[in-house]
Amino acid sequence: MDEARVKALVLARVREASGRRKKPVVTSEFSLGSSGVRADLAIFAETTIGVEIKTARDTLRRLSSQMAAYSRYFDHSIAVVAPCHLRNLTDDHLRGGSLWTYDEGGELRALHTGAQNVVEPCALLDVLTQAERRSVEFGAAMQRRYGETSAAFWRSVARRAIRPQDLALLSRFADAREQAKRTAAERESRWSQWLTAQGDLVLASA
Repeated sequence: MDEARVKALVLARVREASGRRKKPVVTSEFSLGSSGVRADLAIFAETTIGVEIKTARDTLRRLSSQMAAYSRYFDHSIAVVAPCHLRNLTDDHLRGGSLWTYDEGGELRALHTGAQNVVEPCALLDVLTQAERRSVEFGAAMQRRYGETSAAFWRSVARRAIRPQDLALLSRFADAREQAKRTAAERESRWSQWLTAQGDLVLASA
């Protein structure tokens, strides 16, 4: 099972846990300030949750340092690991975080519940832009930054299973990327038409 499928499983669990309440703000590949670490999934609600995913193709080499970074920025941190990694996991890998695993049938299982982290205000400042630091507090900043794409994601997957390809909706730059693809395709089409026209001219003059 690849990372995108595991992310879809986690987001389905988040939706289930939310019930009829307003869905939390979620985003993928969230940069943890100056730590150099990116959270595979970040969930912003009354409490914040960071999710690190290790599939069977990954190693545990960086997990300890990644989870240490998560503990500085999130109220709760969760490592979701493939079953093949379980025998090699230690408490040091988790750094106080929770441990989940999954099977190929798409079932998530919580194996260990971690403690709540103590997040210092300076850590939250580290993930805000200069403009955000001057104008808003952390929760409002995350709502402004990711609220629109998060809401679009939850609307799109309402009343159906969450698919790996849905993760693209969580990108703030998805529309810009799609426009760039369309522009590139249009340019390629015009170039192809121009080359064809030039070939016709050569044939006509021969």
